[in-house]
Amino acid sequence: MKHPLLLFLMVAGLFLAACKSEDDLPLETAGIDQDEDNTTAKLDESYVYQLPVVFHVLYQDASDKSQYVDANRLKEILQNVNDLWKGNIYGESENMGVHFVLAKQDEAGKAMPIPGVEYIKYEGTYPIDAYDFMKQKSNLKYIWDPNEYINVMVYNFKEEEKSGLLLGISHMPLTIKSDSALAGLETTEYRKIPKNRLSYAPCTSINSSLHNGKSIINTQSTRYTLADKGKKGYEYSSADVNVTLAHELGHYLGLHHVFAEEKNDKGYTSIDDCQDTDYCEDTPSYNILEYNKMLTQYIKQKKQNHEQVQMKDVAKRINCSNESFLSENYMDYAISYSFRFTPDQKKRVRNVLYYSPLIPGPKKNGANGVPPATRASADNGKPYDLPITIVK
Repeated sequence: MKHPLLLFLMVAGLFLAACKSEDDLPLETAGIDQDEDNTTAKLDESYVYQLPVVFHVLYQDASDKSQYVDANRLKEILQNVNDLWKGNIYGESENMGVHFVLAKQDEAGKAMPIPGVEYIKYEGTYPIDAYDFMKQKSNLKYIWDPNEYINVMVYNFKEEEKSGLLLGISHMPLTIKSDSALAGLETTEYRKIPKNRLSYAPCTSINSSLHNGKSIINTQSTRYTLADKGKKGYEYSSADVNVTLAHELGHYLGLHHVFAEEKNDKGYTSIDDCQDTDYCEDTPSYNILEYNKMLTQYIKQKKQNHEQVQMKDVAKRINCSNESFLSENYMDYAISYSFRFTPDQKKRVRNVLYYSPLIPGPKKNGANGVPPATRASADNGKPYDLPITIVK
């Protein structure tokens, strides 16, 4: 998830009128089933997935609170993300049927001193190049079994040379070659992928740096702390960390950006065109490059005229039929009201939860509930040749 610096600087304080709206044994072997792999419940839209989350905080200076992020703050963020994914709190949205929970036990089944949070003294170059981090097999040592946990890495991102602020980055899931294969995801023949067969570390990463003296991890809109959840208006932030994590978890569970983009060897890149590229018919697409040009000109003009930027103006988009609409979807990363998932997006996420490997929770194909003894392979423990898709 990336924001232009101009956007971050000019819109952070905007006030809104009422919104329009390594061979580790699975935990099951120790009698622990945090993600309910072995549930006998029917897996349909009424089933609420309980997905254990562990925040791995990578730091070098424990006295620097942007590095050694407070565990209570991470707990607050996850609570807010759950509200965003539940829907109909900040605006009309689908309830995704997912509840992210702080992990209580580690991979060995031991109780975590701080539920869902571990602190790791990072020995490499810091701040960390986020894109490079997501590619390296050596970083498997930092994550826990992705079949049992969602791993969220928290660290200071190295600033990119281009004019932009990278707030988060994520891997996309895989889909199994079968009748249930999901369009827009890389495929694999493996129904179950043990951690020791991985050649990369599936995770999501969140930027905890200071930017212009302000903590990104503590940046959020005011709607979360208001009694009416912002229905009468609230102060908007374009770098809201709660939206960032909700957005990145959307990627991790199979969602694409709602604007037009194309796949390349580094993931996805926005294109100077208007095409529907997110595999969801109910999410209007738009040309984000054209939008960014409009935004830059709009803010410049408002500044020259000493006029206030209006949210209804900067949240407006033009779809591929040349019709205007307001951006409300979490999977946009330009200025947006950020309160909506759609029915088609929910269908994609449910498909990933039902069938994809390397995702916690019970599967309709039974992959995560297969006894460990049946998971052996005849390939001498070599890492599987798996495609990697990284999305900023």
